Amino acid sequence: MKRIILLGCTIASCAVYAQPFLDVVRINYCYSPEAGLNKKTNPLTSNFFNVNVNLPIELKKGGDAFIINPFFEQNQGKVSGTDFHVLSKGLFVGFLKRNLFPDWNLLSAITIRRNKEAGKDLANDWQYGGALLATYRQSEHLSLKFGIYYNREFFGNYFIPLAGIDWQINDKNALFGVLPGNFVFEHRVSKRFTYGSAFRALTNSYRLETTDPCGSGDCTGQNYLRIDDNQLGAYADTYLSKQIVLSAESGYTIFRRYRYGFKGENTHQKTDYYSDNFYVRASLVYRMALR
Repeated sequence: MKRIILLGCTIASCAVYAQPFLDVVRINYCYSPEAGLNKKTNPLTSNFFNVNVNLPIELKKGGDAFIINPFFEQNQGKVSGTDFHVLSKGLFVGFLKRNLFPDWNLLSAITIRRNKEAGKDLANDWQYGGALLATYRQSEHLSLKFGIYYNREFFGNYFIPLAGIDWQINDKNALFGVLPGNFVFEHRVSKRFTYGSAFRALTNSYRLETTDPCGSGDCTGQNYLRIDDNQLGAYADTYLSKQIVLSAESGYTIFRRYRYGFKGENTHQKTDYYSDNFYVRASLVYRMALR
């Protein structure tokens, strides 16, 4: 199978990324403790768990392909003394059109998600989005990417322009990703061990049980929790076998924000909590190499 460009649903958000391998099944656990370096920010504890399944279906070998990606996410913790427990489950469906023009591929995708407070039966907790990502193959070792991402978040319409690279620098080193979602440097020590650095910027929103912020019954609308999480860290991948990978990562968040909001027809109230601190992530992966 040739290298595939993916739009995958990662922690707390659907992020667009490229990579020289395909994680068919990926199970992640990420923990962030309460105490960070900046004592003036809001205290936050986060326990995040997610499962992603990526199923590429080629229409013919080396040709056009569908990408099916069901996923489940759970985020639970406390911010400034307020408990939160939110869930996300959904389906990503993409279609990769190869050689739309000479040296150009195009990936189009739609995403359907149900994001809500755990244990609550809430109305209007579905989100719909999509993306277009064009890839220009400049050489055998270098591809450039351009596109746009959209999702109907609970705080409003959310558009992101996309720009990325897939660069096989040499036999040992690679640089790949699509900003602002995901960017990775990888150094391959051997067939059994790789390490590198990773940056990801994720935005997601969840429907919460609605209360009247006016306290008088005059406000109509719905509550939500928005999470903006920017992570910069170092990782190491150990291949337990040719396709089973154990991954560990540690780093620090940058301008992480938890926003509690109320959006009505004529009002939009927001309360922001900023909390940067360390995080650790452990992952178990079933992986297919694409190079």
